[in-house]
Amino acid sequence: MRLGIIGGGRAAWAFGSTWRRLGWPLAGVALRDGSASPIASLLETRTLPLDELARVAELILIAVSDAAIADFAERIPPTRAVVFHCSGSMTSVRGGFSLHPLRALPPLGAPSDLRDTLLVFEGSHKEIAERIAGAAGARLAEIAPERKPLYHAGAVFGANYVAALLDIAESLLRDAGVVDARNDLVALTRSAVDNWARTAGPGRFTGPAARGDDAVVEQHLRALASRPEIAEIYRLLAERIVAARK
Repeated sequence: MRLGIIGGGRAAWAFGSTWRRLGWPLAGVALRDGSASPIASLLETRTLPLDELARVAELILIAVSDAAIADFAERIPPTRAVVFHCSGSMTSVRGGFSLHPLRALPPLGAPSDLRDTLLVFEGSHKEIAERIAGAAGARLAEIAPERKPLYHAGAVFGANYVAALLDIAESLLRDAGVVDARNDLVALTRSAVDNWARTAGPGRFTGPAARGDDAVVEQHLRALASRPEIAEIYRLLAERIVAARK
C-alpha cells in the first residue's frame, strides 16, 4: 500500500525506512509548518501538503506527538486512505488502527527498521497490520483499547525508566570518584538484562536486596540520605526485589 506519512521524527523514520527496505511505495511526507526535518530527503520521497497526501496515499501514518494526534486526524480531509498512528497510549482515530513498535527507536537518520519488533495493534483493519508485520519480519500482538494506557506504562518502565536509572547510576559513580564508566555501566546493564531474560524465578535479580543483605541495603540508604528522591526510588525497588523472593 502507498504510505503517506505525517511527521518527521523517529517513528516516521522507522516506518518509512521499513517501507523503503520492503520496496513498498511512499506517497510522501507532510510536515508541520516550520519543520526543519530532513526526513523527506532521507527517505528519497517528496514533501506534500496534507490535502494532496490524503488524495494520493492508500495508507496514512500519523507519526506525531500524542498531544497532536487528534488535531492532525481532524485536519486530514476526506480520504479513502486508511489512517493509523503509532502511539502506545492513544487509541485509533478515524476508524483506523494504532500500531505501536515495542522498542526504543533510533534518532532520525540512524539505521532504523521494524524487523524483529513486536508491533502492538488496536483498532480496525487488522488484516493490514498483519500484512505490515509479516512483510517487515515483525510480530503482532493485539490489545483492547482500554488496555493501552496500562500497556504503555509497561513499555515506559522497560525503556525510558531504564535509561533514567542509568543516569542515576552514572551520577552516583561519578560522585564516588569513578569517572568515564559509561561503557562499563552499559555492559553491567546488559548482563543484568541477559540474566533476567534467561531466568524466570527469583534468580532474575542479583544484589543485596535479592540476597537478603539488609545491612548493605541500609548502608546504601544512609549514603543516599542527601538525595531523598533517589533514596526513595532505591527503597521502592529494593522492596520489589524482596517481595519477589517470597
